[in-house]
Amino acid sequence: MSFKNPFTKWLMPEGSTDQEVTNNSILNELIACFDDSCYKQSVGKSLLFNMHFLVLLHPDTYETRMQSLAPIVNEAVKEFYLRIAQRKMKYAEIVPVSSVWHFKFGPASVFNNETIREKDIKVIGVLTGLKHNAARDNSVPATTTKVTMRVKATNAYDKMDINPQIFKHINFLDSGTFEIKFSHDLSLSATPVQQQNFNDNGIATIEYYVGNTGLAGKYVMQDKEIVIARKEATNAAYSNYLLIESAGVSNPHARIKYNEAERKFQIASFSSNETRVNEILINKSELDNPRWNDLPDHSQLLLNTMITLQFKKNQIA
Repeated sequence: MSFKNPFTKWLMPEGSTDQEVTNNSILNELIACFDDSCYKQSVGKSLLFNMHFLVLLHPDTYETRMQSLAPIVNEAVKEFYLRIAQRKMKYAEIVPVSSVWHFKFGPASVFNNETIREKDIKVIGVLTGLKHNAARDNSVPATTTKVTMRVKATNAYDKMDINPQIFKHINFLDSGTFEIKFSHDLSLSATPVQQQNFNDNGIATIEYYVGNTGLAGKYVMQDKEIVIARKEATNAAYSNYLLIESAGVSNPHARIKYNEAERKFQIASFSSNETRVNEILINKSELDNPRWNDLPDHSQLLLNTMITLQFKKNQIA
């Protein structure tokens, strides 16, 4: 009994097309790669599938699509769950090979000796992911990893071995990396986040006060990286967003991250309005190129001269 895919209409356009790259075409390529992995990776009555995806776009295309990456990831995981549910009748057991869905997006002009054009989408699917930091760490040993990717000559997905060093020249930006915890009930119960939680108590606490309205609140930082943004409906779904209801907060305004290697917190500002840390002005960064500044314990942040935040780190496990 073969599984008939009722979603064939999603599989066009292909990864290399003469059409403009859209959010839907990126989504379609992710779905096509996932569907292919279900067919080729599953064994017997066990349903296996890729859970790690690398998506390469031409640098100009990447820049125009960057703000849409999180919604694309959300929609992709929704479709993955839908397909798993459709296949449950055929397979006795669902076998997720990872606890999270992992997505990395990066700009590239050349990959595997092939030119990436503005209208190209290169999706590389992996069961359990590349070795730690393989995309950015030049010290990764020269070993191979089996991946699934579309071959231009045949326009079909195929399994092949690649050397992780092939990714060393690609700039996988922090803002293009997402994880969603796998949900065994096949529902999107988690939102895209940059990192996983340290512990239930959080790694830092931020208290804020809006001077012109008197609004006050407290946010417990549960993730290694968070975004400070204006409270709007489009941001409400993200668990790693500190949302402040004030026109003085930009969207996004800043990011705070815990640098685990150096065991310290850092902040980058993206707002045209002032961002100060302990009275020191933080220079504005571009969204795809954050300039990180140290954020000491018990720091006071001032956003747009009217929103005050008190930052306090918690005991980190």
